[in-house]
Amino acid sequence: MKKHRLSVPDPLILALGLTGITLILALLFGPALRPGPAGLIDVLICWTEGFWDLLAFSMQMVLILLLGYMLALSPVLDRLSSRLSILSRKPVRGTVILTVTALIFGWLNWGLALVFGAILVKKIAEQASRSGQAVNYGLLGASAYVCMMVWHGGLSGSAPLSVADRGHFLMESTGIIPLGTTLFSPMNLAVTGVLLLLIPLTSRYFAGKHPGNVPDLPPAESLVKDDRTTGKRSFMLPVFGVLLLAGFLFFYFSGSESTLGLNQVNIILFALVLMAFPNAAKLGNAAAKAVSSTTGIIIQFPLYAGIMGVMKYSGLLVVITHWFVSVSTPQTLPLLSFLSAALVNLFVPSGGGQWAVQGPVLIEAAGLVGVGYAKEVMALAYGDQLTNMLQPFWALPLLGITGLKAGQILKYSLSFMLIGLVVFCLALLIF
Repeated sequence: MKKHRLSVPDPLILALGLTGITLILALLFGPALRPGPAGLIDVLICWTEGFWDLLAFSMQMVLILLLGYMLALSPVLDRLSSRLSILSRKPVRGTVILTVTALIFGWLNWGLALVFGAILVKKIAEQASRSGQAVNYGLLGASAYVCMMVWHGGLSGSAPLSVADRGHFLMESTGIIPLGTTLFSPMNLAVTGVLLLLIPLTSRYFAGKHPGNVPDLPPAESLVKDDRTTGKRSFMLPVFGVLLLAGFLFFYFSGSESTLGLNQVNIILFALVLMAFPNAAKLGNAAAKAVSSTTGIIIQFPLYAGIMGVMKYSGLLVVITHWFVSVSTPQTLPLLSFLSAALVNLFVPSGGGQWAVQGPVLIEAAGLVGVGYAKEVMALAYGDQLTNMLQPFWALPLLGITGLKAGQILKYSLSFMLIGLVVFCLALLIF
């Protein structure tokens, strides 16, 4: 019999499907639309009116992924991954080191973590193959992918960084929400600390119980080539990187109303990229490899902006918000928001896209029910990152680099997801 493999729907198809569903719901329930055929014209106008509302946000998200990806391909981080792989010669210890590294890097930048983790997985497996040592290759992949369960509560999180930036698209409703109340809140710091303890312990348990086999891997060409033809080392890039970082720090700490949002994080990343590459040729090569990872954002975000426009201008946003409020209390709204975000993430894999679509509903509901905006932002962030362990879309770069199949990592990432589910729910109920 012919075997059928589980395939992941293309995110663009999901975005188009979600657009169609939103258009239909707006026609049925949107109070601002005219009845009859005129309503169809109205809803299409709403869609096109909102289509370009997220251009600035889209570029911010492109840069945060592109720059993090490039940083992971830099020679300095290539050397770091080689040294970590040497420390990881024993399978159990290597799995724990990889897991801790993935969690820390994931909190710093998810694009950086995905690529750096994949490179480290490949180096650990190649080292085990050369030495004839058994290692659980699938568990290594899942341990690297766990970075996507902490990213939205970290320094590249779309929603917390967006609302901390002056002029964000929900500015009129929330104002600026500082990172001290979201990413650096006691709740989020406690969540991050608990996951940093429990996830490595879980990966250590699996590594001991399921030692795996000796990997049969052909010698692979490194993503980071030591190409002598790419030009001599130049100090211009590091100098400009240092100047850019120094200028930003001076401006940030001397300003009376300093904020740290997506723009500021991207400036820091840009400066670090300039400092990390020896010359423009190698930087250009890294950019060429990294840019393909941003195509999903570029193509899908106008659709998400259109969805947001339909919900906003048709009045559908008000209808959905009132329903959400009717079934919520100040105690239950953050938990319901978290669970709904976990579900929506299966259809809108992009955290930034999900914030654009779902954020206005949750913020409006929080204002009506009396829940702090910061907590509602983090509820969405936790839900979005949780079901990444079930939705393998963002694992595609890792799978491509390591040669793993989605099923090989999902059987372990689901266990990580259950741990995250308990931790996130308890945090939202306790804090």
